[in-house]
Amino acid sequence: MRPKLTKRFIAMLMLASAAIVVLTSVIFVLVYVQAAYEMPMTLKVINNGATGFDLNTSVVAFGRLHPGEISDRYFDVNNTGTTSVKVIVKTFGDVTPWVQIEPQPLFITPEQGHGSFKATATVPFGAVEGSYTGRMLVIVLRE
Repeated sequence: MRPKLTKRFIAMLMLASAAIVVLTSVIFVLVYVQAAYEMPMTLKVINNGATGFDLNTSVVAFGRLHPGEISDRYFDVNNTGTTSVKVIVKTFGDVTPWVQIEPQPLFITPEQGHGSFKATATVPFGAVEGSYTGRMLVIVLRE
């Protein structure tokens, strides 16, 4: 005959499982994540008027674009440490489907000292006029 599982035993098992997940996540962040940076992204789709750009350095601003136009932004990442790093870039928000990051991931050795990645926003034909936003998360992992 099998022992009966009580609600209390199941609750304790679920709590222990959740604790293991949290502990594993904390250890991962402490051991592997060297830095993380988050920046807002903006893009304005226009049907009439001149294409424009924005040189704001605290925002990834792709500017004012017509449907079918492309905007590139370049980013430099420095590695001043003694070990290699891997840079991963994630995007979130309504502009995300239009943004591609290259290279992905970016590896930087101490000997190189720095590396670059490019964010390209491509406004699809038929895009509705308006403002689109999102966020770019740059994560630097120890290798």
